[in-house]
Amino acid sequence: MGSRKSSPEPNLLDGQADIEQLCETCREEKRFAFDTEFVMEDRYASEVCLIQIATERGVSLIDPFRELDLAPIWQLVVDPQVETIVHAGQEDFGLAVQHTGEVPRHVFDVQIAAGLVGLDYPISLQRLVQALLHLRLHKSKTLTDWRRRPLSPSQIVYAAEDVVHLHAIRKSLRKRLSELERLDWAREEIKRLEDMGIYQRADEDKIGRVKGAGALSGQQLVTVRELMAWRERFAQRVNRPVRIVLKDHLMVEIAKHGMKEFAEIRSLRGINMSDRDVHGLCRTVAKAHAIPEVEWPKSTARVHETPEESTLAALATAVIRGYCLENHLAFGLATTQRAIKELIRCHAGQGNRKDIDILKGWRGRTIGALIDEILSGARSVYVAQGSGIPVLRTKRRRTS
Repeated sequence: MGSRKSSPEPNLLDGQADIEQLCETCREEKRFAFDTEFVMEDRYASEVCLIQIATERGVSLIDPFRELDLAPIWQLVVDPQVETIVHAGQEDFGLAVQHTGEVPRHVFDVQIAAGLVGLDYPISLQRLVQALLHLRLHKSKTLTDWRRRPLSPSQIVYAAEDVVHLHAIRKSLRKRLSELERLDWAREEIKRLEDMGIYQRADEDKIGRVKGAGALSGQQLVTVRELMAWRERFAQRVNRPVRIVLKDHLMVEIAKHGMKEFAEIRSLRGINMSDRDVHGLCRTVAKAHAIPEVEWPKSTARVHETPEESTLAALATAVIRGYCLENHLAFGLATTQRAIKELIRCHAGQGNRKDIDILKGWRGRTIGALIDEILSGARSVYVAQGSGIPVLRTKRRRTS
């Protein structure tokens, strides 16, 4: 294991002119590394506590708690003329979207790129730095309170380490992507971070993430949808996390039993709000019950998996894992069990091929096509000897 390499002392910006100069430097260099430290555990919206930016000249830390205009920083992040280098940057970009109403347009996410050259996905920054640069980071402040001031020397070092190596990592990963002829794959995959949809989820997607909603009927789901909209407004008003003010299992319980009377909702354990707000819940449920069936969400009930589907899913998973090992690709980035099962059901006449992620883009041209051929009988699976260890292989069937 390599030793920890000392980095230049980070520059703590404390004036507006410093911010303007930093943004000018980033635009001159055409790229910068970006990260944030934020707190979201006890409030409705994430509170930005620190912004870290690394250029080729060094690392700068921006303290949002100072009375500074941070708009130039957020505009820099969404500037299509400047590349923003991040590690697992979706949440950080979400903050930029929140402040500008725009999405980033020129991104390089090193975690995604790492998965496309055979490293694990998802991979921590600590492991990525070790794998590519042979350096060791001392990441010990993951649960620190970033709202406290002044920042400690160890907090400053931790924050700087989040960005100081990203330029070198980007360079290394781009070289590997080029050698594997996967720069187009990386652009396609990272392009997802430039889609406003991932920052503003559709109602159906939000409902699907509510634990227990999969067993509800359409009428019950419309109640959940209306309760989710109500708790969003309520959480914003009281500045508390959405899932804290009204927990998922309580929404499901109210929807499942059609509760709309004050006494029955108030009696639920975990309803920690005023009587006035409970009455608001009652009115929301009553409103949901009046919504016509044509406007109900589609049921998210899980399709019962047959033994045959389970067997095929296991086979497809093994084949894809073998393909990923052989072709320097992270299985965790390539696909999911859900996508594999959707493809299997599609071959059984259930679902639309256009909706299956594993059949789109670079996935469709590689693992999607491979599993497609196996399921259609055009390709067979066999076991071969590889370096003394049996390995799974596939080959096209001969046509007579």
